[in-house]
Amino acid sequence: MAGIAGSGQKELCETIAGLQKADGGSIVFDEREILGQTPRSIIRMGIAMSFIPEDRLGMGLVANMNITDNVLLKVYQSKNGILIDRQTGKVMADDIIRKFKISTPGANHQVKKLSGGNIQKVLLGREIELNPRLLITAYPVRGLDIASSYNIYDILNEQKGKGVGILFIGEDLDVLLSLCDRLMIIHDGEIMGIFDPKTITKEEVGLMMLGERLEKTGGVSNV
Repeated sequence: MAGIAGSGQKELCETIAGLQKADGGSIVFDEREILGQTPRSIIRMGIAMSFIPEDRLGMGLVANMNITDNVLLKVYQSKNGILIDRQTGKVMADDIIRKFKISTPGANHQVKKLSGGNIQKVLLGREIELNPRLLITAYPVRGLDIASSYNIYDILNEQKGKGVGILFIGEDLDVLLSLCDRLMIIHDGEIMGIFDPKTITKEEVGLMMLGERLEKTGGVSNV
C-alpha cells in the first residue's frame, strides 16, 4: 500500500486487525465478515492474522519485558487464555532468536536494549511463529539501516513464498514496486486504484499519491 503519510493507511490496517471501528463497509476473510470484530474475537473465529504495527515498542512489544515474556504475552492471547508455562516461552524465544539471527545475549534480555533491527526481528519472529495466513505490517523498516532493512524484506519474501498473504505499508516506492504483486495507492482515505506493479511507473504512483487520477490500464481486482 502506497500513500503519503496520514492518507489512511494506518487506519485501514488497524481496522482490518480489529483495532479501530469503521463507520461502514465490509471486511471479508475466508468468506466470513470480520468488520467490527475485536482482535480477540478474530482469534476466536479461528482466523490466523498477525498485525505488526509501526510503533514497535508501544503497540508491538513491551519495552521493559524480556524476549521470552514478549513471546509469552502474544502466545497467551492467541490461545484464548490457556496457561502457557515459561519453559515453553523460553524454547519459543530461543527458536526465534536462532531462526531470525537476532543479535542478543539471550532470551532473558530486555527488548528495549536491542538495536532497532533486532527489535523488529523479535516482533516479526513472534508473529510469524503463530503461523498467520495474513501478515499486516506497517512501515517495518522505518528507522533501520540498509542491511537491517533488506534482512526484513528477505523475511517477508520468505513468508510470501510459503503462501502467507502480506499487506505491506511502505515508503520506498522502488521497494514497493519490486516486492509487491499488487499495489494499492491511497490518497486522503480514498483508494485511487490497485495495480500490477509491472504496469505502472514510480512517477505515476507519485501523482496518484498526490490525488491525481490517471487513465491507467493494468488495474487488478478489488481486495
